[in-house]
Amino acid sequence: MDGAPKQVKVGGVQSTENLESEHHDFIKAALEQSKTHAGRKYKIVRATQQVVAGSLHTFYIVFEDDETQQEYKITAWSRPWLQDKGEGLKLTFDKHEKK
Repeated sequence: MDGAPKQVKVGGVQSTENLESEHHDFIKAALEQSKTHAGRKYKIVRATQQVVAGSLHTFYIVFEDDETQQEYKITAWSRPWLQDKGEGLKLTFDKHEKK
């Protein structure tokens, strides 16, 4: 590596290798919204990030206590410049069906 910054293609989806505490905060907030999965321990299967109007983070997780290893998809659309917190961060949590 020559120390040059990694080029990010706007709109392109990229794998997220090193998750930060902010990423785990997104996941925990989405699980809290689901009511039935709040506080469960999880393992991240894979994660991506896409630069849009803000950044769209997608996480695929499984719960450590689930023998079926059912995957769930969490998205976090972060637009921190927006004043309204409800608009600044949009979260989704859904069962992921593998194709």
